[in-house]
Amino acid sequence: MTQKKILVIDDDLFWHRLLKRLLTDYDVHVAASCEDGVRLAEKHRPDCILLDFHLKDGDAVTVCAALKTEGGKPKFPVIVVSSDPEAEITAYAECRAAYFVLKGSHTMLELPKIVAEVLGDGGRTISWEPSR
Repeated sequence: MTQKKILVIDDDLFWHRLLKRLLTDYDVHVAASCEDGVRLAEKHRPDCILLDFHLKDGDAVTVCAALKTEGGKPKFPVIVVSSDPEAEITAYAECRAAYFVLKGSHTMLELPKIVAEVLGDGGRTISWEPSR
């Protein structure tokens, strides 16, 4: 069986390494900018994108706008992972994110379960719910 693909778009190499370690069940690709993220998303067609909200060449809204279908939905499920708690409302409203995860919080350890839920893998139940 082929591994599902995850694209991590984050400009911090620490998070690239951490997310690769957390998501060992997936084929993880990484990008360090909005531009590279959009390019790699189109190339690899990931099953899910883990997207930092603030990037050096833009933000999650920029990436999501570039990856929207004509109906306004993202082509790929997006989980916004950010250290900025103020970004949560925008992540849901403008990016139409499936989840918002605050970096450094205990929910980072729940990330593999959140990804599995977004992907519908195994019907796993998670205890954490995003606030809306």
